[in-house]
Amino acid sequence: MKKNTKIVGILFLGALIGAYSFNNVLLPSNLIAGGLGGIATVLAMWSSINIQILLAILCLPILIWAYITFGMKQIVYAFTSFTLFTVLLGFMRLLPALRVDVVPAVLVSGVLFGISGGIVLRLGMANGPEALVGIFLKKKFGISLGVFFTILNIGIVSSSLLLPNSSLNNILYSMMSIYISGKVTDFIVAGFRRDYEVTIISTKYEEITTFIHKDLKRGATFIKGFGSYNHQERLLIKTLVSNSELITLKEYVKDLDPDCFMYINESIGVVGNGFVG
Repeated sequence: MKKNTKIVGILFLGALIGAYSFNNVLLPSNLIAGGLGGIATVLAMWSSINIQILLAILCLPILIWAYITFGMKQIVYAFTSFTLFTVLLGFMRLLPALRVDVVPAVLVSGVLFGISGGIVLRLGMANGPEALVGIFLKKKFGISLGVFFTILNIGIVSSSLLLPNSSLNNILYSMMSIYISGKVTDFIVAGFRRDYEVTIISTKYEEITTFIHKDLKRGATFIKGFGSYNHQERLLIKTLVSNSELITLKEYVKDLDPDCFMYINESIGVVGNGFVG
């Protein structure tokens, strides 16, 4: 019960922030949002139909499809979040619009939308019907969520060019807002800290691992490798380090062995002793 109350509270907060950003920041600055909100905005400008009604109409076929595809358990939170957002849009009209220059509007709307989506996605839940479509495409065709939303949002924002009084500037500013929103969402979901998986190939593997253990206070793993050119066996060092430790490690290894080979992968999540998940 306590857990469900917390989830509903976060869904409400996310919808509240998103509704304010959409109605009181984006629309007054003639910016277009991504997702169904953006589609509804474009259609409303063409038809003068209430955006809330358009959102409900757009949501209905996805709701039916998602119920058939995923079942009720998988979609209940996504549509709860979307319903709260749609209803709260009406209440946002009671609040004054944030009328500022377009650049501050881009920054504010991007950050607010990023927070809105991030706090819901951090729960491991889809924050709207379009996210369920993205999840389906990822499972069915291997299309990543990032690619799906990028293509969707570019199409939505570009379609606003067909509207009267639209301009290329509005499209570019809208895309900037969407980009900032995505980055903020990523930071909230994955955390501001970044850890890195480092693989080092060097003849001085003993000195390097000693440095990792004693100076960085990190563990390391040896992996046996076999060179394809000279057919020589060698040891690869694998370790996980934080941002600041990565800089220290790179400088040490380059000074110790200028001929070493090192490659680095960013990790958005690490669970284990010494790391915050």
